[in-house]
Amino acid sequence: MSLKILAFDTVTSSCAVTVWQNHQILAMEQKFIVRGHAEVLVPLIELALDAANLSYQDLNLLAVTTGPGAFTGIRIGLATARGLALACELPLIGITNFEALAHSIPISERVGRKILVILETKRSDFYICLYDESLSVLVEPKTIGGVELGLLMQKGTLLLVGDAAERARPFLQSPDLQVIISEPKMHVDPAIVAELADGIMKRGAVADKPLPFYLKPPDVNVPKTLRRFEVFNK
Repeated sequence: MSLKILAFDTVTSSCAVTVWQNHQILAMEQKFIVRGHAEVLVPLIELALDAANLSYQDLNLLAVTTGPGAFTGIRIGLATARGLALACELPLIGITNFEALAHSIPISERVGRKILVILETKRSDFYICLYDESLSVLVEPKTIGGVELGLLMQKGTLLLVGDAAERARPFLQSPDLQVIISEPKMHVDPAIVAELADGIMKRGAVADKPLPFYLKPPDVNVPKTLRRFEVFNK
């Protein structure tokens, strides 16, 4: 069965939506915003569905990014996805931003390189996950400071992916280390999220209720206007 999938990401400064089927993007909408994902997400979803000439009832699967990233963005994305899954009686799969960004790198670009997915924390440290060229995890997801980052890898070729790549580069200065930034891969492509979710479903995996993926407790208080999104975490 060829699944029609609605996938979206609200975790970083991009709010992006894709309608996807059988390795093809049927429609995509994206806005780059620092805040306001809650107001933008549903209109973008409806624009994408209209462009694909589909309704919610035509969908077979929902997919959403789970983090790490902005606390508010993660919760808005998950709450919206869970609400749609419940209302439309659709399975829902969560994909981490690490997975989505790592899988966005073509095989030809990964050969002979390690891949460091590195994401903004909005603090002095970074969220990271290190992969080999076959996308096996070498260093599990964690929060890391600049000094520790510089000791992570000191020789070979390292491909940086993610919205903290430019900020991280000065810490990676070993003379035996070649650092390459994958420029187009700053933000999650929701088509990759859909592709990964499609593979999970076709392998027969159970679509468990996805949870937010935090590497550190959020440094914020939840605004009253967001408390309607809190139901999913109970």
